[in-house]
Amino acid sequence: MDKLIVTPKQLEILLLLYRFRFLDRTHIQRFLNHKDRRRINAWLRDLSQRNIIGRKYSRSLKENTKPAIYHLSTQSRKILLEEPNIDKKSLKRVYREKNRSKKFIEHWLLLADIYFYLDQQLKDEDKLHFFTKVDLRNHCYLPYKRPDAYIAIESKDITKRYFLEILDPETPRFILRNKISSYIEYFDEEIWQEKTNHQNPSILLVCPDETIKKFLFKHSKQVLEEEADDELKFYLATRDDIRFSEMDVNVWELVEDKI
Repeated sequence: MDKLIVTPKQLEILLLLYRFRFLDRTHIQRFLNHKDRRRINAWLRDLSQRNIIGRKYSRSLKENTKPAIYHLSTQSRKILLEEPNIDKKSLKRVYREKNRSKKFIEHWLLLADIYFYLDQQLKDEDKLHFFTKVDLRNHCYLPYKRPDAYIAIESKDITKRYFLEILDPETPRFILRNKISSYIEYFDEEIWQEKTNHQNPSILLVCPDETIKKFLFKHSKQVLEEEADDELKFYLATRDDIRFSEMDVNVWELVEDKI
């Protein structure tokens, strides 16, 4: 049993990987708000050597400058089952994480990037509440296909709520249109309002590139004109907007039904 003992900070790392699934070393260091890179690497190396977490690192010339990527591995399940608020069904996936596709991994890495972008946008009195798809697993009143995240930004006088969708490259356009339609239908049924007593969240759409962003902007604008719903709001940005813009720049473009 001794080999499964982890430090409090290592347990924090496991819980982060449970919620975000794939994180690189820089993500983990930022989440832990820890200045000592060597200490982070020591914790990660120990967890990797004991097969509590998995590690992905490429030694190819173009990839070897990127930080290693981490995910839960087989031994983590035994540890996390003892923790409160852990969904046992979600832990069944740890055996398959090492075989996930590059696109799948990039999707979850981007989710962490979005978290840090939003966190940097906060004003001093604001508070960010960020729930990943894993956190939302047992919330049966959400859309059938869970959003990538539910986000609440709590300010002094108001709380703004959002559903976040990360759109993958090469997704057919009819699926993108259907995603917009599914949110319209969900909001029309007033499920969220009945269960939470809150106004419907706005939708944050993260597009793979400018081409898809322009397509969805045009389509969403047309939908809003047909719906004539002033409360329904879509905000669009690209992956590059999130990853490469200055942290104090607002990259979200609001889709409006009127010019």
